[in-house]
Amino acid sequence: MLPMKKAAEPTLTVFTPTYNRAHTLPRTYESLCRQRCKDFRWLVVDDGSTDKSGFILKSFSAKHPNLTIITQENSGVATARNTGLSA
Repeated sequence: MLPMKKAAEPTLTVFTPTYNRAHTLPRTYESLCRQRCKDFRWLVVDDGSTDKSGFILKSFSAKHPNLTIITQENSGVATARNTGLSA
């Protein structure tokens, strides 16, 4: 029996820290969808948004299999960036 091939990890990670940006997330998503290179994952760290950012991101994740969403308590952009780098 041949061993199963493991799915290749995407070559590139597009990282987006966000806080209350429900009004700009659709534009970011549409831009990523228009890229010719599809060999990427989209990593979003939601830094405790209180608007509809979480709802919007969840709707994107249903359509984009390489979207990873990390939600954390609001800790500031530096902490959100560090969370993204750790992921």
